Amino acid sequence: GSCAPLPSLTLLCLPAFCSSLFTNSLPPTLQVPRVHPLVLRAATNEPPAAAATSLPLLLRPEPALAVGASLLLLLVGNRLLTDTLLNSQSRADLIATIAPVLIVLKALGDIDITPREAEPVVLDGVDCAWVEPSLPNATRRELEWAADSLTVNSEACAAIAFWSEGRTLLLRGALASAAADAAPAAALVPGPLLNKCMERSSGAPDYLPALQLLPGRVEFDYFPPTTQGVLMVPLAGTRRGALVLACDRQRGFNSDDIAWARAVTARLGELDM
Repeated sequence: GSCAPLPSLTLLCLPAFCSSLFTNSLPPTLQVPRVHPLVLRAATNEPPAAAATSLPLLLRPEPALAVGASLLLLLVGNRLLTDTLLNSQSRADLIATIAPVLIVLKALGDIDITPREAEPVVLDGVDCAWVEPSLPNATRRELEWAADSLTVNSEACAAIAFWSEGRTLLLRGALASAAADAAPAAALVPGPLLNKCMERSSGAPDYLPALQLLPGRVEFDYFPPTTQGVLMVPLAGTRRGALVLACDRQRGFNSDDIAWARAVTARLGELDM
């Protein structure tokens, strides 16, 4: 008899079915594994900002925070505009709140929050560059080198004073008018904070990053009254002394500045004074 024509879908699938049947009927040693085509991608060096923008919307901190806050506002608005509150609706609202809360928490954990750098303040004082004249020439050169290196390596450093064994040995930068008019050797008078710092023989510094908020700022009256921060680095060992640095902005000294000030102070402690 006549054979009915096969549907087109059957014609399309029949070769693949026969091939699969033939391949599966072979012994395992004769079966040819299927080879998938390789997909080659060019290597790209995307910056972190470009990589962040390629993330899905809810994985970026700022859009995720906006989406989560919007969902929470919609839930609160729906709750307030509903006339009759049923127990089932309360349970649904509670369950629906979980997702936007998690989105907001995830966004807050991923967002990069950096404190804004404080603006420098003009220190109203008298510029001074003085070294104790009775010191040996080599010691004077070392003190001048220390002052130059501290002011060059730290942009916020506006004034420097070095006190050792009952007298001031170095003054550099902006000083208060009263201190500049007085005898330089007696300009720095250690107060309670500086004396407490010098009691430590380890050389660990004391840092006051926001001097204007502390009542103890009156102790540093040899610096201009608008001084924003003070770093005190004592001499290590048995010698009594300290290097005092003033900055023209809050939180002006970073960890590198403090480490360098400690290294300079350790070198000054080895000088013949």
